Amino acid sequence: MQAPKTTINAQKQATILAWFHKTALAYSIKDLEKLIPSVASINGMAVKDYLQALQDDSQIRSEKIGSGNWYWSFPSEAKKAKEDSLAKAQEEYDKANATATELQAKVDQAGAARAEDEELLAETGGDRKTLVTKHEDLTKEVEKLRTELAAYSEYDPIELDKKIEDTRRSQAAADKFTEHIYCMEGWLKERVSDREGQVGVLRELYGDEWDDEDGGLHEL
Repeated sequence: MQAPKTTINAQKQATILAWFHKTALAYSIKDLEKLIPSVASINGMAVKDYLQALQDDSQIRSEKIGSGNWYWSFPSEAKKAKEDSLAKAQEEYDKANATATELQAKVDQAGAARAEDEELLAETGGDRKTLVTKHEDLTKEVEKLRTELAAYSEYDPIELDKKIEDTRRSQAAADKFTEHIYCMEGWLKERVSDREGQVGVLRELYGDEWDDEDGGLHEL
């Protein structure tokens, strides 16, 4: 359709829409050109303009079926369209409101930080450059103290506790594996009766860890 040339009367447009909802039927353009003039008291030549206006407002639907266009508007579809529009508007509002809240929080935060700076300046009687320099000096002093503390880490109670705990874990692991070794040797003795055969298998298993002089593993 071409752009409307007729001046659209809002009341007559609403009358046409109400008629579509009341009849709840689909009409061909030929049927509408015959019916709508009497429904809305308009000229037959203006029917297409009114239909186009209703389509532009998404109040009626149109599809080409066969060789011609058919038009309809059901109340349920109109309600759904309004609900969709409302949901979209609500979503846009929520996004805008969230953005505004976030920006306001940043403004408040910046203002608070500025107020703290000004209060600190007033208390110290110095300027910003002086404070920055003082901050850098304090940072260097902290790093220096940390370096000195690291040199005494072996006397640090926390470090000592950590080393004790590590030693306990290592001892527990050693006991566990020692028990495994004894179990394995017992299993071997049950299956290899002669001592020489047992020693040969153990020597092969333990490799460099085997002590021929003591007839067992090297002491750690």
